[in-house]
Amino acid sequence: MKGRVGPYLVVLAVVVVLGLYYRARQQPAPPAAPVQQQPQPAASPAAALPDLGGRELKIGSDTTYPPFEFVDENKNIVGFDPDLLAEICRRVNCKATFVTTAWDGIFVALSQGQFDAVASGVTITEERQQTVDFSQPYLTYGQVVLVRQDEAFIKGVDSLVGKTVAVQTGTTNDEKASALQKEGKVGTVRRYETFALAVQALVNRDVDAVIIDSYAADGFIALHAGQLKKVGEPFTSEALGIAIKKGDTALKDAFDAALAQMKADGTLERLYQKWFVERAPGKQ
Repeated sequence: MKGRVGPYLVVLAVVVVLGLYYRARQQPAPPAAPVQQQPQPAASPAAALPDLGGRELKIGSDTTYPPFEFVDENKNIVGFDPDLLAEICRRVNCKATFVTTAWDGIFVALSQGQFDAVASGVTITEERQQTVDFSQPYLTYGQVVLVRQDEAFIKGVDSLVGKTVAVQTGTTNDEKASALQKEGKVGTVRRYETFALAVQALVNRDVDAVIIDSYAADGFIALHAGQLKKVGEPFTSEALGIAIKKGDTALKDAFDAALAQMKADGTLERLYQKWFVERAPGKQ
């Protein structure tokens, strides 16, 4: 039996091998191994802001200047500048506390270290830059003429000849009014400790007009609804910044970086809309 079984076994083995080979050819190819994702470089994060390490800042401010800063019915200092500093500090890790102070002497106090910064609708001027540093500008504005609603003669800055004009002492408005007076374009200049007093003098008919920043004029028009109006076009172009103690580069760099980020992401515009449009004085 062995001599006859051997060939059959060989043939059977060949058949089995061919069958297995054929079957193997019929099997679907194994699924491809998932492609290993190559690590992708992380998206570039926004430029890191300076970290002031929780530094506590004293911010000097004349808090009679709505809507930049004023004291509300709950005795809180509120307005555009307090919100601006709060947002800056949120981004660069500091804490800002506003301190009410008189405008007259505010830059001397800053220079002497009584404050870390001044935020009070401060115009950046070459003269002030001699004693304090400034952040990058955060608003631009022009000076305007504010008069009573029933004023018919004064049409703008060119019709102030012989008129009595009110300003706040030590402001760029004071400087402009004084320059106009020297040129014979303004009669008398009366200076007040605050713009609130200057505007009240206008309402009381003690003066004929107030030379004031356009944003602040809008604020007082809202506070004295139906009594005041702006006349003519803005006759200056100026920029507002945060005044910083001279040489405090850490604070200036942090403020500048935060302001740049706030301009880019729309935060600065939202603050403007909040305080100069939605919550302008008289609308709260």
